[in-house]
Amino acid sequence: MLRNLFKTICCVLLILPAMALQAQNDFVKTAIDATKRQYAPDSRTAIFAVEGELLNDSLCVLKGRCNNRQAVDALLHRLDSAGITCVDGIKMLPDKNLGALTRGLVTVCCASLRGGPRHAAEMMTQAIMGTPLLVLERDKAWLLVQTPDHYISWVPANSVTLQDETGWKAWRKSDRYVYTDYQGFVYDAPDRNAGIVSDIVAGAILQADGKARKGFVPVRFPDGRKGFLKSDECCDLARWAARPLDMKVVVRTARQMMGSTYLWGGTSVKGADCSGFVKTAYFCSGVILLRDASQQALTGDIIPTDQWQSCQTGDLLFFGDERGRVDHVALYLNDGEYIHCSGQVKLNNLDPAAPDYRESNFVSISRMKTKIGTPGITAVKAHPWYFDQK
Repeated sequence: MLRNLFKTICCVLLILPAMALQAQNDFVKTAIDATKRQYAPDSRTAIFAVEGELLNDSLCVLKGRCNNRQAVDALLHRLDSAGITCVDGIKMLPDKNLGALTRGLVTVCCASLRGGPRHAAEMMTQAIMGTPLLVLERDKAWLLVQTPDHYISWVPANSVTLQDETGWKAWRKSDRYVYTDYQGFVYDAPDRNAGIVSDIVAGAILQADGKARKGFVPVRFPDGRKGFLKSDECCDLARWAARPLDMKVVVRTARQMMGSTYLWGGTSVKGADCSGFVKTAYFCSGVILLRDASQQALTGDIIPTDQWQSCQTGDLLFFGDERGRVDHVALYLNDGEYIHCSGQVKLNNLDPAAPDYRESNFVSISRMKTKIGTPGITAVKAHPWYFDQK
């Protein structure tokens, strides 16, 4: 009898520490999950890949990667408040191994950004020439970067010119041109029959490199190459950015893309997916939208679908799967007609009586033009990566 009681007591004494350790493990995991929900709810725009390992009931080693110091500090505070001492082994991004070169400018016409540091990885988005980037990490010939819409993905290092803060600030203060035509070329002389330095697309940005002559403006690429743009195909960036949102420009860009083939991850007039298509149309009038349809649907003035007859030109229409998850976006024109990229850029109608009515799960409507300056809808002139802000 006493022997059995002794065995029971021994078992309890062994189990209790294990239970306490498991409870601490659960608390650490809960604290990490809560911090991620608060500071990095969307892994497309924030990195919080953190895990904790308890060495004993009061010492935790934190490992992983994060690009937000505030999030790490919040996690440390949560754990400290619970009496858990932490060893902070979290790698902060930008990676210190990058040194001062944590900024970049896209130096090719359309850089493809992927889900991993390899060409075979899924293309997530694109960044056109002159797009400013925040560089977070390097993996051999690839850079992990964040675009002005906060999207995070990998780009070939040879598509980007790296800069330190001084060089990046000088770029922001410099005279620049934005390409306002649809597609064209940068020439190696001020002559329409000259050789080609590069192709160029709507919205691309290059630095000015002197005064205009013979109907051309001299420009300089981020990597130092020089060339000439046709004067009537570009505009001073500061003057262009100062203009108010013009729905005529948004619609014109969208209509110029009629018939263009759908390109997963594309965000240029060369090829786009559905959200990249509307993003490109808006950027050509100086407004930066979020990257994906599911992100865009959370921005702007949201309008119920049963009020679609009150839609205005430029409103975004969102469609979804049978569960209501947004997976497609279109740009409203007028009289029920909208333009979108599904297989190709084409027209359809919201009116069931219209011959080009497209049966789909219509989820919501968002009006962008009334919410410029709110999260997810940013004017280029107000974005600190393009211009110094007062």
